[in-house]
Amino acid sequence: MSRIGWDRIEDAEMAEDEPGLGGRLLLLRGFIVVVLLVLLYRVYWLQQTRGDELLTLAEENQLARILIDPPRGIIIDRNGQPMAINHPSFNVTITPAFLPDDPNERQAIFERLSILTGVPVTNTIQQQELLAAADPAMVSTYSRLAELYEAPVEDTLDATGILPTLPDSIEAIVERFSFAPYLPASIKSDVPITLAYQIEQESVFLPGVRVIEEPIRLYPSGELTSHLIGYMGPIPNENWLDLGYQRDDRVGWAGLESSMEIEMAGRKGERQIEQDWTGRELRQIGPTIEPEPGQNLHLTLDLDLQEKAFAILQEAMEKRRATKDSFTGEDVEVEQGVVIALNPNTGEILAMINIPTFDNNRFSTEVPVDYYLGLARNDYTPLVNHAISGQYPPGSTFKLVPASGALQEGVVSPNRILFDPGEITIPNRFAPNDPGRAQTFVCWFREGHEQMNMISGISNSCDVYFYKISGGFNQDGEVVDGLGVDRLHEYADQFGFGRVQGIELPLEAPGNNPSQAWKRQNYGEPWSTGDDYNMGIGQGFVTSTPLQVAQMAAIVANGGFLYRPTIIHHITDSEGNIVQPFEPEVLNSVNVNRQWLDIVAEGMRRVNLEGGTGASFTEWLDEFGITSAGKTGTSEYCDNIAIKRRWCKEGQILPTHSWYVGYAPFENPEIVVVAFIFNGGEGSRWAGPVAREVMAAYFGVDTYAPVEENSQQNGEPAVLDEPEIPEPTPTIPAVIPP
Repeated sequence: MSRIGWDRIEDAEMAEDEPGLGGRLLLLRGFIVVVLLVLLYRVYWLQQTRGDELLTLAEENQLARILIDPPRGIIIDRNGQPMAINHPSFNVTITPAFLPDDPNERQAIFERLSILTGVPVTNTIQQQELLAAADPAMVSTYSRLAELYEAPVEDTLDATGILPTLPDSIEAIVERFSFAPYLPASIKSDVPITLAYQIEQESVFLPGVRVIEEPIRLYPSGELTSHLIGYMGPIPNENWLDLGYQRDDRVGWAGLESSMEIEMAGRKGERQIEQDWTGRELRQIGPTIEPEPGQNLHLTLDLDLQEKAFAILQEAMEKRRATKDSFTGEDVEVEQGVVIALNPNTGEILAMINIPTFDNNRFSTEVPVDYYLGLARNDYTPLVNHAISGQYPPGSTFKLVPASGALQEGVVSPNRILFDPGEITIPNRFAPNDPGRAQTFVCWFREGHEQMNMISGISNSCDVYFYKISGGFNQDGEVVDGLGVDRLHEYADQFGFGRVQGIELPLEAPGNNPSQAWKRQNYGEPWSTGDDYNMGIGQGFVTSTPLQVAQMAAIVANGGFLYRPTIIHHITDSEGNIVQPFEPEVLNSVNVNRQWLDIVAEGMRRVNLEGGTGASFTEWLDEFGITSAGKTGTSEYCDNIAIKRRWCKEGQILPTHSWYVGYAPFENPEIVVVAFIFNGGEGSRWAGPVAREVMAAYFGVDTYAPVEENSQQNGEPAVLDEPEIPEPTPTIPAVIPP
């Protein structure tokens, strides 16, 4: 039965049983041959035409470019005390692109990682249990409210306690990074080094899992300097990628971390590696391009003085809270305060205190949403540096400006006597015979100071005296032209008001130095004489930052120069070489003769002597051989906080801020101190003692005097050497008639 062409009997039998099968098999074999020929030709064509391109793509898949983060520059105070440093941290990450496709294998990796790190694989069951236990009506109501106010629903439900938010799970983290599968997603940060080694050893069986060493930013001075140093967070937007940053980089969000980001960030290094399909490094190709470390900031700040000033302000605010309001008899809400100490001869910031404050160490590895939102929603804005961004009416501290301007312009002479009856009434210029349209301006001392010259006017902070030299007066034979708004605006500008002075910190506010054009533009009304009067005592439309008030006093102290305020003394590279030295910069000199500034300074000196407004509740440093000068301020206000708490009631006295600014020693000034307490009341009673204590801490006298070791060991009080005080220079006496 054998037939030629058949190899097996079974095939022959099948062919006999099914006619035409042999032809079909032959056709199939021919088709297979043709397909193989086509594939061979395709391989040949690809090799000849796209071989180089495909080879390049294959090499790119095999090779990876790794960027090396540079060490970020550190921040230290003027004595070398650290305020921002780098701490090594090990982060466990998963790169979603390198995870296996098989769900069971992925689950096994997640479970092993959960055992090692303690991060749950999923929170689905727990979240469902919480949801089942929650009140559906409350969940629905608050969810709609959150959507209405464009707030995160999860955060709203968590903050109200209706549905607590569980910690992130491994599955949730990986899902969140699915949009960027080649970006390592951090599962747990700052793990112990022993755990990091263990995970790294097991990573050969955990594709996609890597331990990445990443320095975290620590702030040893914490809440003391958080407004100055700032903190870091993720890159805010895609534009940062064009500057050479990566998606997982952290950049400065506030303070010096933000304003000096470019200087401290350094430049990334680079190396090229060969990797396997799981993303594990096999070997390095070529030399490493080393990163360029960031530059280090050496601040003008004295951390020891900063710490003492913080405690002084905090204690004063606590005492103010414990004291009933003198007018209403109610408890006083005091939650915000500022202290600034600076060198009047260079503009160096020696201390800058902000209360309320926050802990910037909470932002070292991430931005904690609950903590951040709690700060952001606080009426007293703890995240804001009120020393340079807060804008408040400066009150009587501002009187130094019209005093200087009036002397320079010849509005009054130093000995010109103006009478203060306690109040004055100014007729309306458009209806001079209508008493109902006249304005009455009162002095803080309602009985009146009576006869005042420039020095006594400053020392007693006589409002009526400054009404007259600012807005003018022509009654009862007393004629004073007054500076008027244009000249008030000009001199206020020279003293630094109404403009940003250029400190290295972000978000410095300009305050408001009003003018006629400003009022027309913002209120649609012309400037009036009453506006001159209010501006002359630091009320009305004028606002300033505490830094501007300190700078104003510094001009009087140094003889007429406005220095650019600075908190950075110099900058060094990683090897300690100075790349940016310290050079004091004069922004402008005031157009006021030195003899007139000496008159103003004498008035400030008498503020702190017996009988002056600053001597009412404060014993200054004269017993230690240190003469000081200053100016108190009690400024009325009615801002959003006061309106919300209904402190601004018609027919009642407005709430007041407490101010004091001064300098010492009077003969050779070394330090200017401004103290500000929001809703603090009288400046002489509350802000003045704060400034006095800060000065004492700076000079190391009184309770801040150092104690000798021998005296401590013997249990005996230390005997301090007499401080060396320069010989006093002659001052211009006040001439007050009997």
